[in-house]
Amino acid sequence: MKIKISKNEYRLMLDVFAIAEWVMNSFKVGKDSETKPYNKLEQKIMSYAEDFGCGNLVSYDSKLEEFFPTREFEEMGTYSKFIEQFEDDVFWEELGQRLALRDLINDQGLEAVRSMDPVSRLQAQDEIADRYHQEFYDNGIENLFLSPNN
Repeated sequence: MKIKISKNEYRLMLDVFAIAEWVMNSFKVGKDSETKPYNKLEQKIMSYAEDFGCGNLVSYDSKLEEFFPTREFEEMGTYSKFIEQFEDDVFWEELGQRLALRDLINDQGLEAVRSMDPVSRLQAQDEIADRYHQEFYDNGIENLFLSPNN
């Protein structure tokens, strides 16, 4: 099977692979066998950069025998805005949900929360999280303080 793509579509694929690479590997050290098939496909796609007139965006390191995005590609940053927005959204959502679960457990007790049916627990947690999300929307972390455990 052959798939025909334009230069613009190829350029978009480079962005998509950069986003995927960030999600899969940004916090890992070394190679990961679980992401190997994805990395292999990314390498294959990147190998066609010259053919699509994007040689300035991908370079080959003969010592590592791998293709890498160039500094020019990274400085263009067309994909990074999606990563930044995703990370920002995840941060606020997770912070609110984790604080809400903590508060629910502190209020109801761990065993009571564990014995709740999942729908009731999520509803109760979401009610608390909504208050945190509104606070974060209004004030960011301005009113967020940590107190040392005594």
